Amino acid sequence: MQLVQRLPHGVRLTPSGEIFQEYTQRIFHVVDEMASALNPSGEMEGRITIGASALLLETRMGALMHECRYRYPKVQVSLRQMPISRAYEAVRSGEVDVALVHGECTSGDSPAAGLTEEVLPDLEVVPVAAPSLVDAPDPAEALANVRVLAVDPDCASHQVLVAALREVYGIDAPVIEAGSMGGARELARAGYGIAMLPYESVGTAENGGGLTPLPGLPRVRLTVRALWAGRELARPAVSAVCDVATRVGREGRAKVSQPA
Repeated sequence: MQLVQRLPHGVRLTPSGEIFQEYTQRIFHVVDEMASALNPSGEMEGRITIGASALLLETRMGALMHECRYRYPKVQVSLRQMPISRAYEAVRSGEVDVALVHGECTSGDSPAAGLTEEVLPDLEVVPVAAPSLVDAPDPAEALANVRVLAVDPDCASHQVLVAALREVYGIDAPVIEAGSMGGARELARAGYGIAMLPYESVGTAENGGGLTPLPGLPRVRLTVRALWAGRELARPAVSAVCDVATRVGREGRAKVSQPA
């Protein structure tokens, strides 16, 4: 049977492929449970797939992978970027073992139905732009044709920025999807627009990596959550990875909170 359909940019699963994926994931989970039960050393091992929203994937996942390799060398962790709105569905279907998302999930679903939700250290995002926009003598004129660069269309932070630009400067800025944090950063550096980016990724680098926070516009604290199958069904490796995610978030916040 054909399991994948080739597209101009990548592939997607066919209906048969989705069935195949569901069963193979269940098989791997059972194999991992058996390996843990037969493991005389008691050392954590297994496979974990983490789905993460774009801001978290590019901000915290590198540190999480490094910490997991150090603490649990026999746990294989793979990452997958996904929209916030797909978090519940991805965990329920077994597409990912853990979903790490920021802001509010837009599915309208309740995590109570078989899922566990844990609040992790929050993520502060700030409006950043090229220094030429920040230092302009007439900010309203400089920002007249500016665009708001959205990293994740499901994140509400760029809507907060749109409302603030309208209220402070009387500007109705269009929203452009940048696709990734790296794309938003490059477009902002080029003076194309303003992006809401994590402070822990721009606030500690010299000169913000060519970007500067815009004064007079709001910063936003986004709740970060981990979603996974209910605790009674969660594998030990899943809980271990969530603990690492909490530690990484706390260290990231502490780092940017330290005085210069």
